[in-house]
Amino acid sequence: MNIPAQIGALKADMTAWRRHLHARPELGFEELETAHFVAEKLRGFGMEVYENIGRTGVVGTLKGRHGGGPSIGLRADMDALPMTEARALPHASRVQGRMHACGHDGHMATLLGAAAVLSLDRAFAGTLHFIFQPAEEGRGGALAMLEDGLFERFPCDEIYAYHNSERPFGQVVIYDDVVAAAADRFTITIHGRGGHAATPHLAVDPLPIAARILLAIEALPGRLTNVASPAVVTVGSLHAGEAFNTIPDKATLVGTVRCFDDEIRSQLEATIRRVAESEASMCGARADIAYETLFAATVNTAAHAGFVENAASEIVGAGAIVRNPAPELGSEDFSFMLQRRPGCYFLIGQGDPDHQAVAHDVNYDFNDGILPIAAGIFVRLVEQRLGRNR
Repeated sequence: MNIPAQIGALKADMTAWRRHLHARPELGFEELETAHFVAEKLRGFGMEVYENIGRTGVVGTLKGRHGGGPSIGLRADMDALPMTEARALPHASRVQGRMHACGHDGHMATLLGAAAVLSLDRAFAGTLHFIFQPAEEGRGGALAMLEDGLFERFPCDEIYAYHNSERPFGQVVIYDDVVAAAADRFTITIHGRGGHAATPHLAVDPLPIAARILLAIEALPGRLTNVASPAVVTVGSLHAGEAFNTIPDKATLVGTVRCFDDEIRSQLEATIRRVAESEASMCGARADIAYETLFAATVNTAAHAGFVENAASEIVGAGAIVRNPAPELGSEDFSFMLQRRPGCYFLIGQGDPDHQAVAHDVNYDFNDGILPIAAGIFVRLVEQRLGRNR
């Protein structure tokens, strides 16, 4: 590792910031205390700070002392998840049913660390926008910031973000093209006719209908779609009834579709609708389907992926960089920012003997050891892109 000295000196501060944020998780568009903490830190670094962007988002702007030049956006997400933390860590969540189980606390601490170092002498030509985004976990925070004029108010010629990964500690994963899948959410409600469990012939039971729909739609990938372009249909919730001896009048399935290709997305949506409606109709029931797009596919620009590789090579060495492995079926709403501006979303491995839990696990905790790595990559990236000898 070749961590810049100024970043290394901030490791204890970044760790303290991260653990402070971890103990005080807030859900999407509720990040009031989180946003205040971030804004006060940015002001302390001498930045122009703008709050309430996309409801609870924060942007800190830093201008280089060597005059005009390109503008770069660096983004971190702020929201937590509606989960209860399982581990009794010293910095564990103080809020029941709320947890930083995806590492957004670490992403914020990383960006604050990079901001602190880059603001010391501002030895670059151009403008930096440190973007702290709310509501990444499916509540539309990126779109909210964009609709609030993010790139009109804070012009960015290129944008960058990272995410922690369960890969080996310090490994940096960079993609030239597709990084993560698009994600849709569907809700299928089967309206039958309730009755007594002893007289099913007098009712229209929605449960077996829902069961057949579940099995049919989860089997669609690999049959309807080309196996060369991965897709997943998963039903995460099936709810019906309240008593053991009744037939409910409705059953509800909620699930997600993940894939990389827009044509496949359209095929799957149309087929899910057709399967649900036909299964319900055959049994004298009715299916209502609500279908929404949560995330676009996350797609990098090859040139900007190369810029990240150059910066990361100086920090972790070329041997720790992995290029273009198979993309993952997870999703990320930084995708909407990448639709508007070129840039790169990359991964940093945090896996070690003490950090085996994956994101969205109640046992998850961000590995503070990667804070200097991530902040160092951002600092080197800015120096290489906006330096005087650029």
